[in-house]
Parts: sequence; C-alpha cells; structure tokens
Amino acid sequence: MHTEHQPPIVQATLSSSPHQAALDYVALGLSVLPLDGKRPALTSWAALQKTAATTEVIRSWISAGLLQNVGLICGAVSGNLAVLDLDGAAGYPAFAATFPHLTETFTVATGGGVGRHVYFYADRLPLSIKAMGTPIGNLELCASGRQVVAPPSVHPITGNAYRVEKPLAILRVAHLDDLEAWIESFKPREAVTEWKPPRMAAPVGQDRLNPRLLEVISRELVSRGFKSHGDWLHGSCLHPERHRNGDRNPSFGFNTTSGYGHCYVCGTLLAKDISATLGIDPVSVGGLFEKPAPSIIASPARPVRPPAPPSDIPPGTASNHRLPNWLSQYLEWAGATGNQTPLAFHQAAGLWLLATAIGRRLYGEAPWGVKIYPNLYLMLVAGTTFYRKSTAYKLAEQVARAAIPHMLMPTPGSPERFQEALAGRMPGNFDKLGREQQERLSKAQPFAAQRGLLKDEVAGLFGAINRKDYMVGMKDLLMELYDCPDYFDKDTQTGLNIVQNAALSILGVTTPSSLSSAVSQGDWDNGLLIRFALLTPEPDYQERPASTSYLTVPDSLTNDLRRLHDRLPQPEPGEFGLTAPGALRLEVQCWSKCQQYGDWLRRRCAPGEDTELDDRLKGIYGRMHVQAFKLASLFAALDWLETDDPAPTVTVDHWSAGQSIAEEWRMSAHRLTEQLDRSGEATIERRQQDRMLGIIRGKGRAGCELRDLYRQMHVTAKVGRQVAQELVRAGLVAEVRLDGAEGYTALEHLQPVPTV
Repeated sequence: MHTEHQPPIVQATLSSSPHQAALDYVALGLSVLPLDGKRPALTSWAALQKTAATTEVIRSWISAGLLQNVGLICGAVSGNLAVLDLDGAAGYPAFAATFPHLTETFTVATGGGVGRHVYFYADRLPLSIKAMGTPIGNLELCASGRQVVAPPSVHPITGNAYRVEKPLAILRVAHLDDLEAWIESFKPREAVTEWKPPRMAAPVGQDRLNPRLLEVISRELVSRGFKSHGDWLHGSCLHPERHRNGDRNPSFGFNTTSGYGHCYVCGTLLAKDISATLGIDPVSVGGLFEKPAPSIIASPARPVRPPAPPSDIPPGTASNHRLPNWLSQYLEWAGATGNQTPLAFHQAAGLWLLATAIGRRLYGEAPWGVKIYPNLYLMLVAGTTFYRKSTAYKLAEQVARAAIPHMLMPTPGSPERFQEALAGRMPGNFDKLGREQQERLSKAQPFAAQRGLLKDEVAGLFGAINRKDYMVGMKDLLMELYDCPDYFDKDTQTGLNIVQNAALSILGVTTPSSLSSAVSQGDWDNGLLIRFALLTPEPDYQERPASTSYLTVPDSLTNDLRRLHDRLPQPEPGEFGLTAPGALRLEVQCWSKCQQYGDWLRRRCAPGEDTELDDRLKGIYGRMHVQAFKLASLFAALDWLETDDPAPTVTVDHWSAGQSIAEEWRMSAHRLTEQLDRSGEATIERRQQDRMLGIIRGKGRAGCELRDLYRQMHVTAKVGRQVAQELVRAGLVAEVRLDGAEGYTALEHLQPVPTV
C-alpha cells in the first residue's frame, strides 16, 4: 500500500525519529508526552491531560533533550482515545477470540516482544482499569490519566522499536463496556473488610471550629447514608473523581469532634473544603470558627508559653534585599505555575537548585577555622493539600532534570546502598540500563557525594531512621554529610566505600503532623533536625492568579543553571578515570558581619534571658549565621557569572540578602515549633488542662480534691496529678489541703477580698 493511501495515524508512525513523529501526532489531534524510555520525562504531565502541547512546546522538549521516546496521552484530550495494553503472549489471541469485532483497528506490537496496543476512539470513555498477573498476562485499558508508548519509540531494555502490526485507522466505538467487564473478570475477588477509622493526628489550630457547623455537616453526611463509628462518620469519598475507579469501597471518614475528614486517597480534608463540597455556607451557622472567648488556661498576666515568633531582629538587618536575577526569574515562573504554593517554598526550591548545581566547588574559609560550602538541607512543612507544597518540589526537579540531571541523587534505600552511591559505585544493573541512563550515571560519578537529593515525604525518612533496624547508621551519615567532609570510609558487606569531597543538598516536604509523629526529642538534641532549614508558609501567604496556559521552563533558567555548573571546576582525568572536581576559594568581604550575627544569635540562647529560648531552637540559632553565609555564597556565584573574575566575591550586599532570608527561616522555625506543640500529645495535654481548670474554678473558694478531679476527668491519679502540677507551675491554681486530702483552688479565689 502506498504511503499516501495509508490512514494518517499510520503515516505518523513512519516518521524517521520520535521528534518528527511527535509533531505528526499533534497534527492529528493527539496529546503528546516526551518519554525517557517508557516513563514520562517531565516531572508533572497533569496539564497535558487537559491541553495538548503545541509544536513550540514540543520543539522546546527536543532542544532540552527530553524527547527520547514519544508517548500518547489517552482520554478526552486526545479525542477520547482508549488503548488496550496486552502484555503477554496469550493476551492478544484471547482478546481476538472474545471480541473479533474490535480487532479491525490500528494495532501496535510493543518493543518488549510479546505485547500489543489496540487503539480505539470511544464516544463514551471507559474507566482506566487493569488486571495484573492473570493467566493470559497483564491486561490494562488505558483511558484518562494514562499514556502509552507510540511508534517509532524504542524499548529501553530490548532495544526493539514499537512497530505497527495492523496499519488501519483507529476504530471508533460507542463504548467499551464489554471490554471493561472482561478485564474486571480477571481480577481476584477481594474480601470486603470493615472500615476502620484512620490513625491520624488531625491538624489543630489556635481557633476552634464552630460546633454548630460540625453538627450541620454531620447531619448532611448522615442524610447521604454515612454510618457512625464512634467520633467518625464513614461513607463514600466526597471526591470520587480523584479515585482511579471511583470510591467503590467507601474510604472517607469525617471526625465529628475535630471537624477534619480523611480519605485514604485524597488525604486530610479541611472543614471549610468539606462545607464547600456539600454546599454548606459556614456564615449561615455563625462562621467557620467558634467566637473568641477568654482563654481558660492562660491570661495576659500569666501566659503559659511565650508568644512566637519573637519580634526582635538583629541590628543591621536589611528591611528589603535584592535577589539575583536568576532567582527572581525562577520565583516568577514557579510562582505563576504553582500559584497555590507559598513563595517561601518556591524560593527555597530555587536555592536548592543553585546549591545542587555548585556542589562542593565553592567554599569560604571562615576566621574561626572551618570551610563553609554552600550545600543546604531544606524541609518544606505545611498541612496537606491546601498549600500544594509538593508542587515546589516537582517544579525544582523539572528544572534540575532539564539542566543538570546527573546532579540528582537516587533516594537512599538503606545506609549501605546510600554509601555506595556516595562513593560513586555503579548500580548492579548498570549494564542493563539504556545508553542515556548509563551516560548520566557515568557523568555523575565524579560528583557522587556532592549532588542533590529530593525526598517527597522526608518525615518518612526520619521515621525509618528511628524505627527500622536496617536504617541504623543513616542518621550519623546524614549529619556527617552536611558538614562536607573531605574523606571518610565505611566498611560494608559489599566492601569498603570511600566517600570523598561530600556536599549533599536535600529538599524534602512533609506535614507538621507527620513530622511530629516521626521525630523524637533526640532528633532535635543530636543535631540532625537542626541542620535543616525548617520552612513554613509565609505569614502573609496569598494565592496568586492561576496561569491560563501551560508555562514551560524558561530557557534562560536552565541555560544559566547549566552555565553556572559548567563554569566551576570540572573533573580531571586521573590514573583511574575522572577525579572529583576541585573547589574555588571565595573572596569574602563580610566576615565581620557574619560574626556579629552569630554573636547576636548566641546571646539569644543565654539561660539568663527573660524568656528562655526553646531548647529545640537553640541548635538552629547556633547555625543560622552559617546558613546566611551559604545563601550569600549562592548569590555571589550568580553575580560571578556576569564577570571574568577568577572566583566569586561575597560582598556586604550578598550578605544582607542572605541574612534577610536566614531571618525569615528563623521566624519559620519558631512557627513550626508552635504548630508541633499544637498537635498530637500537646493538644491532648492542653485540653486536659482546660477541663481541669474549669472544674477547679467551678468549685469556687472551696477548691476541689485531687481524687474528685481525676474521677471527673476519667484519667488515672498519676495523670491527674501531672495536669494539676502544670496548672500550679503556670500560676493558675494553688495546691491546698482539703480535710487532710490533696486538693487545688483557683488562684483568683485566694486573693484577699477587699473590705468596704
């Protein structure tokens, strides 16, 4: 058959390269995705599931080297495209025997050798479903949210091309209901288990939710068939569209006490979002929060804990500071793309990118006898869903993969494997990887211990470190890496791992509740947690307008980041291959400013202060002047790009910008400790104090015996005494003897009564 007589979809597959094929597919109304092997080369491709990429966007992928293979996104964005993916020799014969009327359509033989992709246009899109490990292989119907590898892509393992097996037009059908049912029939029947309330510490703020609103929400959910499980109401998720196949086994619960909902797919849902979904206006029942009332546990005269963050600032702190053009441009792009993410998070992600690009190739020689390298440990901490904190992480990863992919480090699975990666040892399956992956790993080898690490749920790493035997040693390793040792070696089961010229940079995200449950007091005391900049949303957080179109990474961002990486010292040939690159010594004009800031921070940690600093924050204060210098070094490196100087110079202006950001981080650490104190055990303790003080005050001058207190509160005598003693230390009650028994009276009732 002549090419001009073949269907357009077949003609597109005959392109000489994935680059041209991608452009041809777009011309046919299909949404294209760049692939690295079989996986998307983009950090996020959600936007492409709604709007297909333009030819200009595709050419930018080609220029950035992202489009190694070409994928097609199924669903409405590609004209209701659905693809049956049959992985296994018996899959296609079984399909053809069952549905002969569906076989006369465009069909592709996959590069794996035994699979088939069968294409359809469905007037009514099916659900994306799959049945894995069946007697006839893996079966998957790809629709919304799925992509398939398209010809002339090459399989990353076999090296075989995806080729057209049936050069026909894509068959259009009314629906694929029977095909869905066929795949479903291969799934094992799962036993329906009883729903159990999630084990979660619901976020708690300073303001309490309006109980009338909680009652209205509860009534509405009950009317929808929700069942009661103690404090929880259980039923189908309010957002079934977020579930792959709808919420077939109801997974949502609403806590009638805290006002928070939880779904095993969607995570925690706030009361205001639940109200909006249910069509309830909080204003109509008195507002979202309970009307403010005088605090039971604290009064202005005797606060239980000092307010945070502190209002004092170090002398000489700039009220505003100039950010380098690169970082300003990054904030502009990321802030528009991730419009719901706090700018503080985008800024931190941009700084992490700079630190990763530099690695260990710049240092300042401090007057107190240490070398300071610009690596950073950064943790973005905020409640789930609302602040979209993972967006900051994903956008930074997108830029890194486009500009300096070899500087990204694999996530540590164990201390031993992590040490091997730091030592530059290739993975055991290196010879089975594709050529591009092998080249990237080879290029990364001289930078093995000075790369960037992304951790989506960094609290999980802390939890594993503290609870899993196989993670013993990881805590010490991370602490050691932060200080950028020249050399250390570790003897493991696979041999001696020698790590040289380390300078790891970490960007992780988590929630206050996850962090609270994962870390221990020891993580604060032993120095690991305080090495992180603990970043929370800025106090004046405001959502920016959403972008009206997909914003690709500006070329100037990736080009300048790559230019910064390439201008610094590069690996040199050695006897056993390339050696780790050297480092430039910074010219520093601000050491006196740095020392003054360090002294000011140290005085804030003095035991004799009117309000003694929280012990958890003292270690952070002790390193804050070093953090400021690291930031100043990054800014100096960016300005150096525009000069011919042999090394960057850290000026007083660079220091002022770095110190200003460090001060924002200091305030953020205070906000985080307050949030941690308002969750989990601290919340329970405060509620117990509130209740006990209410009972004691209700007894008036007569006071209340301890035995009556703990009986009314349904706690043990030990817990009752602990709570009462906290009230005594807070200056709110006094210990008295009542008929020889231990008792307590509210302090205001012991004040002398004025005589008339």
